[in-house]
Amino acid sequence: MKRGRAYFNGGLLLLAVFLFGCGETAPPVASKPAPSTASSVVPKAPAPAVEEVAPPAIPVKQEDPASLFQYNPEGRRDPFKSIIIASAKRNASESLPPLQRKELSEMKLIGIVWGSFGYGAVIQTPDGKGYPVRKGTRIGMNNGVISQITNKEMVVEERYLDIFGETKVRNVVMELHPQKEGLE
Repeated sequence: MKRGRAYFNGGLLLLAVFLFGCGETAPPVASKPAPSTASSVVPKAPAPAVEEVAPPAIPVKQEDPASLFQYNPEGRRDPFKSIIIASAKRNASESLPPLQRKELSEMKLIGIVWGSFGYGAVIQTPDGKGYPVRKGTRIGMNNGVISQITNKEMVVEERYLDIFGETKVRNVVMELHPQKEGLE
């Protein structure tokens, strides 16, 4: 065990030497002539120091980086307001008709009838009850209104607010016999 640890420590030391040894090379050292023993050599007086005059520096304006960018909020939404507009959801316990207590996706179109009064439809709620509806009937939790009933489908028009606060219209089509995926 001691031998393995010694090899490991030696390897780490060797690795460290290689890493530091592979750095920049030192500048070559000029070799100095050996000092002569003759006393007749008089050291030369140093040459007068000549100051190098640098050209005058052009003053550079140091601007604060924060002053370079200015935020213009015109035409943009407030970044501190919530994107999702909290709409007051109605409780199912309120005195609403059964068709307005459930989401449209939970309901199923089970029949379409027609006669001298025009088209009508039958909607089934998740609890298995069927309700007759006509054009103009309110349906769903998002204040949907039935806008059209044909012999194959029913169109529900829902109005909602998007993230910018604009009122949008969404048409939800409920088919009498929805096509199954993969079959034509």
